[in-house]
Amino acid sequence: MVEIRITGQRGEDPSAVEETDEKALPEGKKVISITQDDITEDRYHRLRLINWWNQKKLADSVVIIAGAGALGNEAIKNLALLGVGRLIICDFDGIETSNLTRSVLFRQHDVGRLKAEVARDRAVEMNPDTKAVAVHGDLRFALGYGLVRRAGIVLGCLDSLEARYYLNHHAMKTGAVYIDAGLDHLNGDVMTFKPTEGPCYECQMKSGEKKELKRRQSCLKLSREDIALGKVPTSPTISAIIAGMQSQIAVRHLHGRPIPTGRRLGLYGMTDLTFDIKLSEDPECMTHMYTDPLMEREIVELPRKASETTLDQILGDMKEKLGEPVVWSLDDDRDIITGLNCRDCEKGRELLSLAGVLAEKDALCDECGEVMVPTQISEFDGSEGLGDKTLKELGIPPLHILYGRNTETGDDAYFELSGDVDLYFGD
Repeated sequence: MVEIRITGQRGEDPSAVEETDEKALPEGKKVISITQDDITEDRYHRLRLINWWNQKKLADSVVIIAGAGALGNEAIKNLALLGVGRLIICDFDGIETSNLTRSVLFRQHDVGRLKAEVARDRAVEMNPDTKAVAVHGDLRFALGYGLVRRAGIVLGCLDSLEARYYLNHHAMKTGAVYIDAGLDHLNGDVMTFKPTEGPCYECQMKSGEKKELKRRQSCLKLSREDIALGKVPTSPTISAIIAGMQSQIAVRHLHGRPIPTGRRLGLYGMTDLTFDIKLSEDPECMTHMYTDPLMEREIVELPRKASETTLDQILGDMKEKLGEPVVWSLDDDRDIITGLNCRDCEKGRELLSLAGVLAEKDALCDECGEVMVPTQISEFDGSEGLGDKTLKELGIPPLHILYGRNTETGDDAYFELSGDVDLYFGD
């Protein structure tokens, strides 16, 4: 004899349902418990048939997708369909007609619109259970550390060596798992990196790639335009395959299942040959040597917003925690340019910009045409005359984490602009 008991019905608290002690049942009688989810074929019914699947874990997850091109479109589509709760989509580009052959989320009438915003809208249309946030900007400076650490996983859907390098740094700094994907013609690969385990993306960079990275940033920390090269040709088929692999690894990680950390998986599209290469750690990797991991440090969460908090205010917060004298150090994060000076004409120009954002062509002297030398600041103690400038005006993104240090005692701490949480997590 079998007694079937349905729990979790409408209006009933499943935790309040008494469990039957099978030992107390008459001989031959058994109890089978069925939840409401087992008899209701909702959107995720077929997914829950996978024996280890946990839809609530996905609904509670936050994933950052860096790049909303061909790969990013496929990854966003996959994660939205699977019911991932929140997607943070970062891209600085607009949609071009040539994107339409490889981007499942874009339409003809979207040409000219921002990729991140269109991808966000389509993700929510596809699955209203998914919340999506668009971050329009260069990921180097637009993604705050506080946002990345709350996500815990980032998908790199990028075609830029420089962007990959900086996303890797963000992941290593915050402890986020970084799943990088790349395409080339009909070929593609996926590399997975865990900050606490083995190699990172920089460990895989060849000497020529490191030279190119240095070329992109001049000795004055002014950016240079890319050499005029054609775009790498790819097809929508390989985009779907590689983003599918990338998404599956992400979903397994979100479930706490094993993932291929420190390995490069891929496909040669012309021969249908797959490969699985074990990656090695570079003992001279600068990211490994000089990154101070946030997961090992105290983080003071301040009710501050980047758009409202001034330099004087953040220094005040740091003094309250660490005592005086204190400095806000940008450390390996970024430098701020406060002016330009020409060595030949001795002319000067005032401005406020992030190093790496200001281009050489924008730093030319009006008189002689030579590149002017920037005045850069990497530490602030309040004597710079910028005390009334907001952190946003100084180039700091929302929900960022700032490093403060007492210059006499050496005591230090990290301070998060937690007042910006609602920008990404407010519904």
